[in-house]
Amino acid sequence: MLAEKLAKMYINSCEDILLTLEEQDSCVAKALTELRSANVIRSSRDYAWIMTLMNEQVLEDFEQYFTCLSFIDYLKTIGIEDRPSKSALYDNCATVIGEFPNWEFTDKPEHIETTRRINVGKRFINAYMRAKKAVSEGFSEK
Repeated sequence: MLAEKLAKMYINSCEDILLTLEEQDSCVAKALTELRSANVIRSSRDYAWIMTLMNEQVLEDFEQYFTCLSFIDYLKTIGIEDRPSKSALYDNCATVIGEFPNWEFTDKPEHIETTRRINVGKRFINAYMRAKKAVSEGFSEK
């Protein structure tokens, strides 16, 4: 509970940082690269949790992606090499019930896997916010 409150406070403190679309895309690319390097994104199916998170507009910065193909195109545009397939996104996004961070999954994974999937979303938010903050601090130094 405390962790969720702190995360919301951190998100709210960074929400008023306005980025250009190019800067926003750069922050998303940095966050995804960080998660791949840290082995948080273990397979292409993990992109489904991030796409679902972005569709829910947990962070107001993101556009909604109504199709799996548009999300894949977005990943290509921002330079993500190891992209998921349309079926990996579609099949996994279809299993999510509820709103982040209280997701449940229709494929009934074990508790540890449910927690891991939700943590992919949380870690993405944190990585994105760090990248966003770094961009804003770069502006303040100029």
